[in-house]
Amino acid sequence: MKILQINSHYDQSGAGKIVACIHRELKKMGHDSMVAYGRGKETSDEDVIKIGSKIEVAFEGLVTRYAGINGFTSWNATRDLVKRIKDFRPDIIHLHGLHGYYLNSEILFDYINKSNIPCVWTFHDCHAFSGNCGYHYECDKWINGCFKCEHLKEYPTSHFFDFTESMWGKKKDLFTKTKNKIVVSPSNWMTNDAKKSYFGKYECITINNGIDTERVFYPRDKSECREKHGFAFDDKIVLGIAFGFADPRKGVKHIVQMSRDLEKENIKFILIGWNNKNDYLIKNLTNVVTIPVTNNQDELAEYYSLSDVFVLPSLAENYATVVIESLACGLPVVGFDVGGVPEQLAKGRGITVNVGNQEELNAAVSNILNGTSHLASKDEIINYTQNNNSISTMVEKYIDTYDKVCKK
Repeated sequence: MKILQINSHYDQSGAGKIVACIHRELKKMGHDSMVAYGRGKETSDEDVIKIGSKIEVAFEGLVTRYAGINGFTSWNATRDLVKRIKDFRPDIIHLHGLHGYYLNSEILFDYINKSNIPCVWTFHDCHAFSGNCGYHYECDKWINGCFKCEHLKEYPTSHFFDFTESMWGKKKDLFTKTKNKIVVSPSNWMTNDAKKSYFGKYECITINNGIDTERVFYPRDKSECREKHGFAFDDKIVLGIAFGFADPRKGVKHIVQMSRDLEKENIKFILIGWNNKNDYLIKNLTNVVTIPVTNNQDELAEYYSLSDVFVLPSLAENYATVVIESLACGLPVVGFDVGGVPEQLAKGRGITVNVGNQEELNAAVSNILNGTSHLASKDEIINYTQNNNSISTMVEKYIDTYDKVCKK
């Protein structure tokens, strides 16, 4: 089977890592797999191509911010992509995140619709069925047609104009012309949203994200990891991801606030992905340890393994890859009750609290550190994750979906 995946990034960010996992596993299984992506670092992986240029990305970013329209420039990059699709002649196109200032949706879907190529489309956020938003929060205008968007300042940001009504209509027309399409979401929450949207005419299913639970994300020896990274055996350690601090949706400010609120509790907070330009936010906080962005997955697994609890403070989320990584290493998670997070933390794998409630978030973390939270055991958390969120489990489900869409 010949499969082409398209995403904004490759092996970066949650969705980019999922794309890379699928591609490598398909290759290993003997399938003819190819990936096209538009942003981020170069890769040496076979049959992975980067399309477009920094100039086109910058231009679309400007058009989005100042004209309020996204996904309809990047002409050269998308024409080049269409040529590559024609040369590759895939049996399936597996779409992921098409936003990100790298792709022209009109050019791509004019070709897909005319060629009638079967598509599987994985929704990592809500952008495919909204006028503009990556996440719609409490808004439900996207069900029948966006207008007067309340989240224009969210990514993809528009500073002046609101074209969400026309973009919603154009996307609906482009994205729903053909019949041979299956919509996939990593969470039941997103699947239910997809069914309510204009994609409800298609089969909408859930396939949970998967990670490498065998060679990368597995529990290391806690004592050895603490000694290696300079922590004491009896330290109480809270881990958080600080990458994307500038994005309010990520809610990183809630971890910083927690470190202030619990400063006298003899707790250490590790923030991975910290940018030094934000040092002023933790000035005089002696309980915070900052780690820069790391692409070393083994090192990341060591930090999961040496910590006592992972905090996910996102104000909107689908099915977070970092949560799977944490659970695979036996580390329970505390997060807000949003999107697919409750599904991930069900049956004692973690605790969810009311969105934005700092006091509840602090209390949940303290309960875990004090051993009063009555969570599932470490082995139960690890076993569940290995059985439900491995790469092989995910890819097997996608192959079944590829077979199904080809028969439509």
